[in-house]
Amino acid sequence: MTIRWGLIGTGDIAHKRVAAAIQSDSRSELVAVCRRSERELHQFANQHNVPHRFTDSQQLIESPEVDAVYIATPVDCHCPQTIAAANAGKHVLVEKPMAIDPEQCQRMIEACEREGVTLGVAYYRRFYPAVERIKQLIESGALGRVLSIACVTGNPNCFPVDDWRVITDRGGGGPLMDIGSHRLDLFLYLFGEVQTVQSSVIDSPDFEAEQVATLLMQFKNGVHGVLQTYFGTVNTPDRLEVIGTEGRVTIEDLNGDELNRFHSEGVTQESHPPAENLHAPLIEDFTLSLEQKRAPKINGFRGKQTNDIIELAYENAGGSNRTAGDLR
Repeated sequence: MTIRWGLIGTGDIAHKRVAAAIQSDSRSELVAVCRRSERELHQFANQHNVPHRFTDSQQLIESPEVDAVYIATPVDCHCPQTIAAANAGKHVLVEKPMAIDPEQCQRMIEACEREGVTLGVAYYRRFYPAVERIKQLIESGALGRVLSIACVTGNPNCFPVDDWRVITDRGGGGPLMDIGSHRLDLFLYLFGEVQTVQSSVIDSPDFEAEQVATLLMQFKNGVHGVLQTYFGTVNTPDRLEVIGTEGRVTIEDLNGDELNRFHSEGVTQESHPPAENLHAPLIEDFTLSLEQKRAPKINGFRGKQTNDIIELAYENAGGSNRTAGDLR
């Protein structure tokens, strides 16, 4: 089978990874692209040899040439574009975070279920071999009884006030939504459901969204999780660490290949390089799920779980009395 893709949005991630990932997948063909700027639309389409070009996303969605839609637009567009695609009978793979809030996520899930189409969310880090190795070490008992997982990450960009990533109504928040969501998805993948969330945020003097967000979570299995996210910080690490009673494992650069195991006999260094195109395994899993008539690895339910935690974190930082039991 061949899935004919339409790509809505031609920003940095689409240009660097998404288009090439679709074109390299054996079950995929990139046949259509949409961007409001006609000049930039043709520039992108010419570069990637895409035949069908639209400045209106609805026209792409309704095109009979398209079987599935990859949505790579600002977060506030995810929900309406997903629902429109579902209503047109198109499968949807949407960029992270899934939507502005859990309510929108639920509407997206229900629309796709109602129309019988597949919904996936682009949390591609679940496919990293180093992450799979950590999961194996946890499940095998090699780390003993796991006590905690911690991650610190930052984006060095100093976003202007009109960038959607720092406008709450467009991006949903700041670094917690934009880059923290990826790490929260890994937390959920490795340790399951969260029981409680405490959080603190520091507002930026330069833009609307927060500049720093720190979360302390307790999973239902008793493991603690700590996440720190930043915007506009120089040389911030992208570090993940899991600590157990019999050892710990660290990745100093989450997008890299080096994994260090610390145990009673010393340190073991391992190499687990990710795919050359980080989005390629995501596209492969999605198209394979259509062929095998199964849910993709990161379906709408999984995507909403991350939004649930983010909403709770923002409300907790603002003094809300909600508990994890209130998560929808």
